[in-house]
Amino acid sequence: MHSNTHPAEVTGGIGLTKRCQMSDFSVATGDEPAEDSSTEDRARRSTVAFPYVALDEAVEAARAIHANAGRECELAQLAAWLGTTVASSKFRSTISAARMFNLVQRRAKTISLTELGAAIVDPEQQDGAAVDAFLHVPLYRQVYDIFCEKLLPPDTGLEAELRSLGVTEKSIAKARQVLQRSATYAGFFRAGRNRLVRPASGLGPQETPQTPPNDDEVAENEQSMHGRLAAVEVIGPTDPLLRGLWSKLPTDGPFSASEQKQWLQMADLALRMVYGDDDLAATPALRISQADAVPAQGHLVEGASAQSS
Repeated sequence: MHSNTHPAEVTGGIGLTKRCQMSDFSVATGDEPAEDSSTEDRARRSTVAFPYVALDEAVEAARAIHANAGRECELAQLAAWLGTTVASSKFRSTISAARMFNLVQRRAKTISLTELGAAIVDPEQQDGAAVDAFLHVPLYRQVYDIFCEKLLPPDTGLEAELRSLGVTEKSIAKARQVLQRSATYAGFFRAGRNRLVRPASGLGPQETPQTPPNDDEVAENEQSMHGRLAAVEVIGPTDPLLRGLWSKLPTDGPFSASEQKQWLQMADLALRMVYGDDDLAATPALRISQADAVPAQGHLVEGASAQSS
């Protein structure tokens, strides 16, 4: 982590060396860069690092680099792509956040994606990378470690916890809001806003590896299949006449009302022939053979249907 300012040696044109404060976009303590760096101001700064810009906005900066330059660009170029300027406080805060989430690294006037930054712009890796980016922020990591297996307190209680971790009073509300927004983006609130639950890996849906069955399992499966097929064979009537009718029932597809009526007429006739019926014996017009009643070649016999009607 970098501090807000750090001393650097500057050599003047006349050979005199003096020390000056070089401003940096990094905000290690989580407070916005201030013009006045007096002792009183420094004493009021937070003692734990956190960003003032949420993870989703930091990712937008990484995406702008990737979309327009691939891996590295100048700061002025990135500012233009984001619709702002290098001197704007919003841009400075965004770059500070992107560095704190470990998405970018800055060298002089250039900025480039880190390995994590390259991963977070990859649709196949972005979910897992977002989790790692969230936990890379010291304050967020501490909050997660404290509440990962506990009920997250409401806003007032969470702010009290942030205060105890070193966030100054003036930054409490902002720190909580950015934390919650970043946690939402990274997927930590998918189980509910009252719990920080680390999401699964972001490499897409994880399927359970399928272990090839051994020889015993194959034999058992084949035996089970044979048993099911045998059970299918004995389903339905055993009489050839009734089995012939049974086989004509469609397994799928249309079965019109007229076809249903015709089938039922044939079934009524066949049942009385197989199981006996005094009315059938007394009615010469209904005396037909089993061969006549069984549909031939998958079609209902019109003669038998005409007799039954």
